[in-house]
Amino acid sequence: MPPLNILISGGGIAGPCLAWWLNKANVDAQITIIERAPQLRESGQAVDIRGAAVDVMKAMGLEQAIRDKHTTEVGFEYVYPDGVSKARMDATGDDKNQGLTSEYEILRADLARIFYDATNELHGVEYVFDETIKDLVQDAQSDRVHVTFTNHLPPAYYDLIVGADGQISRTRRLAFGHGPKNDDYLRRLGDYMAFFTIPRVESDTKYAQWYSTTKGRLVVTRPSPYSDTRAFLAVIDWDLKRFDGVGDAVKKRDEAKAKKWLEKEFEGAGGESKRCLQGMKTAKDFYMQEIVQVKMGDEGFAKGRVALLGDAGYCPSPLSGMGTALAIVGSYVLAGEIASSPSNIPLALQRYVTTLSPFVNQCQKLFPGMPQIAIPQSAWGLKLIGILVTVISNPVWRHIGPWVKWILPDDYQRDHFKLPRQYPGIPVGLEAPNSD
Repeated sequence: MPPLNILISGGGIAGPCLAWWLNKANVDAQITIIERAPQLRESGQAVDIRGAAVDVMKAMGLEQAIRDKHTTEVGFEYVYPDGVSKARMDATGDDKNQGLTSEYEILRADLARIFYDATNELHGVEYVFDETIKDLVQDAQSDRVHVTFTNHLPPAYYDLIVGADGQISRTRRLAFGHGPKNDDYLRRLGDYMAFFTIPRVESDTKYAQWYSTTKGRLVVTRPSPYSDTRAFLAVIDWDLKRFDGVGDAVKKRDEAKAKKWLEKEFEGAGGESKRCLQGMKTAKDFYMQEIVQVKMGDEGFAKGRVALLGDAGYCPSPLSGMGTALAIVGSYVLAGEIASSPSNIPLALQRYVTTLSPFVNQCQKLFPGMPQIAIPQSAWGLKLIGILVTVISNPVWRHIGPWVKWILPDDYQRDHFKLPRQYPGIPVGLEAPNSD
């Protein structure tokens, strides 16, 4: 059997993680990873690693490298509506029972660099930057996928295409179309967020600060390991018409229009909003997105010889806190299934969907009314949230909180997913499952 010719679209986190596990499993393959950016992206906010992904990351031998790039965040402070008083929740120090601040908080760019460095010199792995898929056709006669590219690479046939190109995935659109409702498989959550870097000031600490005010407005500042502060602004509403003025700007990447919309929305918001708006004007890494989930439905996130990975196939949204973890676990499962039947890629992809779907469903399960109930429109809604935060930030909660989660329905038990551990060629470094 000749080596598999595998194309991965997306050089962020999921794609390189998949390449690492395929190599570790001794899959005979030539792997090409294309990335539309001209180089590794240096921007991005904090992400974290939780649940079963902790086991995967440790088995890769990357724990220390990730800890070395920790954002320095030690906890989370909720700023009450007066803009002054705060409730504090520290990190737990336990990677099996993590709090709002993870034990593995890391900037997305730093994590992507770690995965890139771990795979860049592996035999059979090649990176091509400034490249995207122009078109792909699953050729029934050759039983392969014919791909044409936008910039550098010549047309070629591949045994497997993996779309790891984010929630607005071009690979997904080419392989699956626009979805049954012409919605690109996106579930809109009534939330827009803008992310950017602002100068650090003396009052900034190693605690993330969360401040929400009326009209569903949220301001968050977070520490970084560099001489700056990471900020994001969010606007949440039940009425999606409120976002008509910014939706097109986000789709067209009209930064000036998006910033103007945010300035209007956050006028008089209080807290750190004025400082963030001022810093936003000159931020070089401004990025704004609609918060969505990717829901592929009964069709699943694989089709023939095309598989979707990470946010491209099952984005749970930042609200879940599980996006990075799900991408890492998905990479491990996909590599394992390919290693199990390299001569039958469609079967391997079917098993990938079957094995991972329960974890996808858990990660995508949001509490009813989220995010609107957490970021309310009214002053009385903010008071109710303040009362809840006061309760859970009490030191007593540290002792009872871990027990309370056990009464949650199984759909919300995201730490309970057990990794398959019988994949051929993959080291038995994952034999210690997350306990139930």
